[in-house]
Amino acid sequence: MSNDKWKIAQLALTSRLLLLLAMSLSCTLLPDFHPGDDVLQFDLRLTQTLTPTSSSSSSALEGTEENNGHCFCLQGHGCDSNWKSRRRIESNSCADTIINRHRNYSKRYYWFDRVYAFLLPSVTKWDGARFLTLAVDPWARYPIHIEMEEIRDAEHAQCDDTISTCKMQQTSNEDNNKIYGPSEQSHAFLPLLPLVIRYTANFVMAVIPPNILPLTYEGTVTLCAIIINMVAFVIATIALYELTICLLMQTQLTNLVRRKHSDIDDDGSKPMALENDTMTAQNQLLANSTAQIFCINPAGVFFTAVYSESIFAMLTFAGHAIFAKGQYCNDYLKMISEDDQKHRLSSPKGNARAYYWCWANFYWIPSTLLWMMASFTRSNGSFTSIWLVIVGIAKCVSCIRACKGRQDIAKSAVKVTSLLLFHCGLASLVALPVIFHDWRGYNFHCLVSNPPQQQSLTSPLMPEWCESAGTGRRFSLYAHVQRKYWNVGLFHYYELKQLPNFLLAAPLLTLSFTAAVVWIVHSWSRHRSSFESNTDRGSNGGVLRLVARLRAFLRWVYLALDASTNESADRRTQSTMRLLLGPKFLSHYAILAGFALVGTFIAHVQISTRLICSSCPAIYWFWTSLFARRGIANEEKHGRLKDSGDSDSLFQFDSLIARLLYPYFILYNIIGVILHVNFLPWT
Repeated sequence: MSNDKWKIAQLALTSRLLLLLAMSLSCTLLPDFHPGDDVLQFDLRLTQTLTPTSSSSSSALEGTEENNGHCFCLQGHGCDSNWKSRRRIESNSCADTIINRHRNYSKRYYWFDRVYAFLLPSVTKWDGARFLTLAVDPWARYPIHIEMEEIRDAEHAQCDDTISTCKMQQTSNEDNNKIYGPSEQSHAFLPLLPLVIRYTANFVMAVIPPNILPLTYEGTVTLCAIIINMVAFVIATIALYELTICLLMQTQLTNLVRRKHSDIDDDGSKPMALENDTMTAQNQLLANSTAQIFCINPAGVFFTAVYSESIFAMLTFAGHAIFAKGQYCNDYLKMISEDDQKHRLSSPKGNARAYYWCWANFYWIPSTLLWMMASFTRSNGSFTSIWLVIVGIAKCVSCIRACKGRQDIAKSAVKVTSLLLFHCGLASLVALPVIFHDWRGYNFHCLVSNPPQQQSLTSPLMPEWCESAGTGRRFSLYAHVQRKYWNVGLFHYYELKQLPNFLLAAPLLTLSFTAAVVWIVHSWSRHRSSFESNTDRGSNGGVLRLVARLRAFLRWVYLALDASTNESADRRTQSTMRLLLGPKFLSHYAILAGFALVGTFIAHVQISTRLICSSCPAIYWFWTSLFARRGIANEEKHGRLKDSGDSDSLFQFDSLIARLLYPYFILYNIIGVILHVNFLPWT
């Protein structure tokens, strides 16, 4: 790991540890607000055996589970060796654990237990309780089978011998919600994070001495969740750094190929030597700034608590970084080939050439797998499908524009068709986990809970949506659950009582829309010379002017898409401020605008901050561009950067926004630490 990456990793880990400490202090010092009986809470069961048996700081807590009223694992939990045969927690009796040595607490360290009791409760609030419950209880996604069987027996007692004359009594909506409510609500939380937490906890139990683990399986699961999120956040920070570097190098690719290519070793011992040599200090500064801003982003509390934001950001950013690296290598090899023909420059050979070739041809495999895992972590991971479609369309536009004559039309048509099919196929794969999750939910509720011989009956034991889902129509159980229990939908959240939530989300939504608009303005000015003459030609008549402006808009869309993938589309020197708003960033700013629209009009508006901060690298690039002018100026003042030629300003008011951003980051982290961990509305 390079020195820059190591410093970034240290900063990311330090920021998470400090935030965890602040959350724990807030949870200990401030009283919990009672959010209501319908809010799930997670019981760590740590308070039963925290009293030390002696005054020693390292006293031993001796005895079995029976004499201290405590057990490590409950029956039906994921640590129960027989959990597969027990669909739900049947009782509070102690169960056999995966590792029998956990049953005998021969020696406990009192201060370990006190530290766990101090740190762990702060991360289990709101949705954290749901993720931990799903991690602890493997069957929490299933309906309550005991109640269902009792109702089924009562119903069939009133039936005649002939099934056709059987009149089933319909249960009330309240009874249906009792049976299906918990399992339906759990379907709103995708399974990857709970699965990773559960299997990590089981592995930790197998390799780490039990006397330094928490007293309960719930505590061990929570501890593992904290560690997983911290590691994921560090990796996400490094991935964002790599993504920024790769896109900046793509933007400046024409400057790289003008150098002598012979400085790459023929034996491939330093395959990335060319990039390391030609990567400017300016690019490193921008990438470092982006990673640092990510570490203090306003949704920091959700990257520390047991939420899916950290692991989702890790998978999403890593997929984008690999994709950008592959595209850079592909463009680089193409331009080297062109320069070899024109200037007879030497190109990478041997292992180095194979390294670039592998990246250029197979980058889509690991990136697609990572994005599929991200979609299995959060439903908004399917937005990457839209990102892939935009990239595919842009490549098709570049292919069409490169067509120089009629003889190339057939070849271009084949290439365009293959590009569309390829990227649409990748988009389908990325969206597949969400579809699979809906299919599993349908099986759990509509097939598993009703034996085949009873599926022909109008059974009250089947949720009302099963009939709609079984007709072959496109039915999303995830969307149904969000709409039924959380009132998610277009303009559903537009109520006067939600005004405080809109105010909380307003800063980030405003910045997101501003980022998209600024990118459009810069892109429009970049391509204005290609269509402004046509616009002026139609200025005499109102209709003609409208038609001319529409043509100019379509022409701009065409050129912007072409420039986003065509390495030779924009060869002029770019200013420092424009680097992070360049044509290569089109698809990322488009996705940022899409998430801002979803947060504003469809989803619960208060989740917009964590939704965008965990999904959209573009928001960090925009923030970095606001700070870049002052940072570049300071570096140039101290002689650490050569003159970049950056004499123009991004905005007239960029310094004002830059002065407000840091207080915004700090204030929202403080508010989150106070409100979220005490069950106050900050979700």
